Amino acid sequence: MSLPYRSIFKAGMQMQQPVSRTQGFQIEHLQQELLQALAEQKLLEQRLYTSEAQMRAVLEAMTDIVLILDSTGERMEVMPTQAALSDEFDRDAIGLTIAQFLSLSNADRAETFFSQIRRALETRQTVIFEYSLTLEHKRMGDLSATDIDTSEEMWFTASISPISESSVVWVARNITDRKHLEQALHREKDLAQITLQSIGDAVMTTDAFGCVKDCNPIAEKLTGWTVDEARGKPLSDIFRIVNDTTRKPVENPVEVALREGRIVTLMKETILISREGTEYAIDDSAAPIRDRDGQIVGAVLVFHDITKSHQIACQLSWQASHDTLTGLVNRREFERVLNSTITTAKSDNSQHVLCYLDLDRFKVVNDTCGHGAGDRLLCQLTALMQNHIREIDTLARLGGDEFALLLYRCSLADAEPIADRLRQIIRDFRFFWENKTFAIGVSIGLVTINDQSADLTSVLSAADTACYAAKQKGRNCIFVYREDDLELTQKQDDRQWSLRIQSALEENRFCLYSQRIISLKPGNRREHYEILLRLVDENGQLILPGAFLQAAERYDLIGEIDQWVIRKFLTDYQQSEIATIAASRSDDILYAINLSGVSISNPQFLTFLQQQLAQFNIVPQTLCFEITETAAISNLAQATQFISSLKQLGCRFALDDFGVGMSSLAYLKHLPIDYLKIDGSFIKNLVRDPVDQTMVECCHRIAHVMNIETIAEFVEDRSTLEQLQKLGIDCAQGYGIAKPIPFLG
Repeated sequence: MSLPYRSIFKAGMQMQQPVSRTQGFQIEHLQQELLQALAEQKLLEQRLYTSEAQMRAVLEAMTDIVLILDSTGERMEVMPTQAALSDEFDRDAIGLTIAQFLSLSNADRAETFFSQIRRALETRQTVIFEYSLTLEHKRMGDLSATDIDTSEEMWFTASISPISESSVVWVARNITDRKHLEQALHREKDLAQITLQSIGDAVMTTDAFGCVKDCNPIAEKLTGWTVDEARGKPLSDIFRIVNDTTRKPVENPVEVALREGRIVTLMKETILISREGTEYAIDDSAAPIRDRDGQIVGAVLVFHDITKSHQIACQLSWQASHDTLTGLVNRREFERVLNSTITTAKSDNSQHVLCYLDLDRFKVVNDTCGHGAGDRLLCQLTALMQNHIREIDTLARLGGDEFALLLYRCSLADAEPIADRLRQIIRDFRFFWENKTFAIGVSIGLVTINDQSADLTSVLSAADTACYAAKQKGRNCIFVYREDDLELTQKQDDRQWSLRIQSALEENRFCLYSQRIISLKPGNRREHYEILLRLVDENGQLILPGAFLQAAERYDLIGEIDQWVIRKFLTDYQQSEIATIAASRSDDILYAINLSGVSISNPQFLTFLQQQLAQFNIVPQTLCFEITETAAISNLAQATQFISSLKQLGCRFALDDFGVGMSSLAYLKHLPIDYLKIDGSFIKNLVRDPVDQTMVECCHRIAHVMNIETIAEFVEDRSTLEQLQKLGIDCAQGYGIAKPIPFLG
């Protein structure tokens, strides 16, 4: 009992004694102190109650588990927090010592926990760490391990603080859900990292400011930067790209994606320059990365190396526009450039010049040494010409031994010296091959390109015509095209005819006519006809061969025409009654078909003709092939072989236009022909011109000595026919005898 209370007790025992005034004051003072002490006690009790209520509210609201532990683990007090009272905490653990609690399923953790408690007590500081427990859910009231229904690993973060010399407060927070999220996040991150490392494309990510955050090994290889070196640096320092054609820097797609918030793809022909200077053709796209609120937090750049495919595409593009032998642009590309130049001339009134070059005597090299030598010659001449033209000019190989040179923004006065210099250097050039030396020349046609130029076709036609005129002048010449030149106009018409012939072949607009050839000898019953060719124009009008054969020969179309005639004649022949008659009376029917010098010099045409005769099962004795005197003499060896090969099958041959050159008499005995067709120039004035009569008589006598029958062409009247009979001519043909009619018409 405290002193004030003892004093009050003693004072009460002495109340019966009279008190002095002083004593009365003392008693009153004690009473006041007693009342004040009682009031203070009540206030303290109220504060304690309030404090306990607040503490209970705090504990009940806490989601953490709070334990009071001593260093020995003999006492474990579980504070009544929300977590302790919930199903997440095992209520059976309340009242157990920590050793008993851990021995249920976590005995191996006991020493770890005690070491952390001792550490907090020794250091007098709060210790924080994470741990996991395996909590076993048992049937109510039974702690037997055999009755365990399920177990679950739960994670906690512990905060241990000393509260006395031997006890601590242990605050444990359940972080199991967070751990599960972290584990899932780690798995996703590992998966993403493995995917990033394994993907075949290069991938780079940046923050919202365009600085590198991460990249995969492919990106490291292409940029030359490791991820550690690149991280934090602006992407523009790592990812340097330029245009392959202009070599100017290309705007970084990530910057555009971050600025505009959209997916951005690179333009074609983009080149990535690595840290070491290696260049890669790439294709890429960049996209912004957004958070849940839609805010841009970074960007991802995906790109891949297309160098090989780019090289293949460039190679294919180059091959499509260049001549594989010389490396010059080919006809297709040159026509594109020329067409663009014509457009430019019309728009800005500029002037340019087109030079059309055709090598002279190139065929001599090919025929003498083979195509390998010809190819080498073309390459050497290409290098020679390239050294004598301007960089802005375009030199092209159009095909064979034909070249074209476009002098860009050049007047005709300036172009002529350039063309003449090329002519001179090619003339002075010598080609050496296997101890042989060849001199080569060139014929060059020039045409001006200005605002008056029509189109690509007309400009090329004019240049080609001028080149042809240069060859006609004696080769190794230059000829300038002028629209008022009538001779050039005629040659240009030939080029237009070449286009019309090609169109007629494609559209099957040729047709066959036949003209009868009569015998002037009594008793000859043979039906003899010459097959003639006609072209049906776009308006359905018939065009005679004299209008287009020259162009066909010049533009190498005559061979195709010969093949068309053979196919058409044999098809119609087989389908008609002639085939039946010829099978039994082959000596009574004969059809003469004209062949060009080009065809008789071509071994492939001979093979074609033999195949056609076998395919249609034609009686060869009913066919006679006519070749001109000029063609036969120009290709005597080939003509002789051609004639001999077909005569072995039974075919006959006639030498057409005979007598134009008397030199042909020296060759006549070498040609195994059956008929000699005397040229019509000797027949037209036969009645009035004694010289023509003598020429015809001479040709007839020579032919008869060689067992060759003679045929007179262009017989147009009765008097001419009678004169031919007097001279002993065997056969006659002309409008005075019979006009041409449609074959089998």
